Amino acid sequence: MKILILGSGGREHALVWKAAQSRLVQKLYCAPGSDAISDLAECIPLDCCDGTEVAGFCAEKCVDLVIVGPERPLASGVVDVLRRAGVRVFGPGQAAAKLESSKAFAKRFMARHRIPTAHGLVCATLEQAAAALEAMKFPLVVKADGLAAGKGVRVCQDREEAEETIEDFMRLKTLQAAGQTVVIEECLSGPELSALALTDGKTYKLLPHSRDYKRLLDGDKGPNTGGMGAFAPVDVGPQVQQAIQAVFDAALAGLRADGLDYRGVLYAGLMLTAQGPKVLEFNCRFGDPEAQALLPLLDCDIAALALACADGRLGSAELKVRPGACVCVSIASENYPRAPMTGRPITGLEDFSTGADLMLFHAGTAHPAGRWATAGGRVLGVTAWGPDTTAARHRAYEGVSRIRFNGMHYRRDIAGEILAIR
Repeated sequence: MKILILGSGGREHALVWKAAQSRLVQKLYCAPGSDAISDLAECIPLDCCDGTEVAGFCAEKCVDLVIVGPERPLASGVVDVLRRAGVRVFGPGQAAAKLESSKAFAKRFMARHRIPTAHGLVCATLEQAAAALEAMKFPLVVKADGLAAGKGVRVCQDREEAEETIEDFMRLKTLQAAGQTVVIEECLSGPELSALALTDGKTYKLLPHSRDYKRLLDGDKGPNTGGMGAFAPVDVGPQVQQAIQAVFDAALAGLRADGLDYRGVLYAGLMLTAQGPKVLEFNCRFGDPEAQALLPLLDCDIAALALACADGRLGSAELKVRPGACVCVSIASENYPRAPMTGRPITGLEDFSTGADLMLFHAGTAHPAGRWATAGGRVLGVTAWGPDTTAARHRAYEGVSRIRFNGMHYRRDIAGEILAIR
């Protein structure tokens, strides 16, 4: 097959790395890709949110399958344009992708299909938001309705924090159109879990459960980020597993009932409360950095699985998981996530030895003038496999210790606690 992967970050580097191992793949393209990805795939300077441009390239090169990495092409309707052009795609159409691109849509979808989630109110005006603050207890959570790269959720301990957040999102438009509408909801407590499944819209196959770390600083302090690390698997007991399956059963049944075509990854961000798992959010693609911790655990062909989802025959496909555990530690630039410093030389990459137990996924790097430099907020994801989480964690931080650049920042507590949820 000829496969085109859309995106340019660490998740897409991991997807290209995994797809390159497939015996089905004759040619790999990535749009727009990156300097690091170019070692594994031919990078094409396409606008991955422009469906007509992507479809034209697929027709020219006879691409057999497109795998969508990030959320914005899904929200832009690229999948719909490609499918109308006869191209097979791993990723949901624009209408189904509103599960991620609109928090208000997702909240109404969960209420309609009785999927457990936090009580919340959708507010389209400042007056509605003020009324919601009167009606709810603190702490509470304010979420921007639209896509905000992981930065549109704030936990507010008191009214002052909540009013400041609403001012930022709705009046000052710090997130542009994403914050014009907000969802204000109760603050749930408990361990968080990322549950991802591959689906063809009819059936689904759960991947190993994982946990990501959204806050910038150790101990889950500081602002939310796109993700500072992840590990997998997270061990859950049979009751929790049954409750998670019930969430996916209800979600897929709801998508079908609403006439929404969904083929790709369905990601449920869960809070494991005393009342059972509740959905914090749905995402419509692989998580980042969860993908970097999950893909090395798959002892099967990701291209074959993606094609089976696109063709509606996932039920007959095989999903095998490698024993052991993976830990991914994200390395970020100085001043991330506000205004990250870029263009700083990185040392340690030229002789960084990767293999079956240590991988390096580039999230925001460039290779100008023959040397690596920072080119984004999250710069690198150091991922390690081990026979257990403790061994994988030790190996990952050993890899991190070889890398240097001015202002380099990373959390030191990724996978520091081993979750076993019963």
